[in-house]
Amino acid sequence: MINRERYLENLVSTANTLRLVILLYDKAVASLKLAAEIMEKPEPSPEEINRKYEALGRAGEILAVLEGTLDLDRGGEIARNLREIYEALSAELLRVTAQDDPETVRRMVKVLSDLREAWAEAEVNLKKEGKLAPEGRSGGRSAGLTATL
Repeated sequence: MINRERYLENLVSTANTLRLVILLYDKAVASLKLAAEIMEKPEPSPEEINRKYEALGRAGEILAVLEGTLDLDRGGEIARNLREIYEALSAELLRVTAQDDPETVRRMVKVLSDLREAWAEAEVNLKKEGKLAPEGRSGGRSAGLTATL
């Protein structure tokens, strides 16, 4: 576990802000997939139930960080649309936490996966254009991003 933690620490400390956003999407998707798998089990063990709630909680934390790091002034309509998506996903997350609904969780995974791909594409394009800070220089709003990973 220590090697994994060191790897993540190094990855986060050298990533640009866009890469951190992508990593958050990856973690949210993985957490929701785990929760859905446990929800689909006919009789999950108490340990699995705890893992499900931890996974849903982690996904909720990530959504809150993603929403909290939006710059609505500079981000304009895109930032406002993302805020609406994050708010809707957070509301659904509350509902599925109270009442198992793996289908809704899988739809949430799809939405977050699609958003992740859009961010990854933006990262590639910005790197090609030379408009992305080099790795190791994440910029200003990344403190909440790194703490959540």
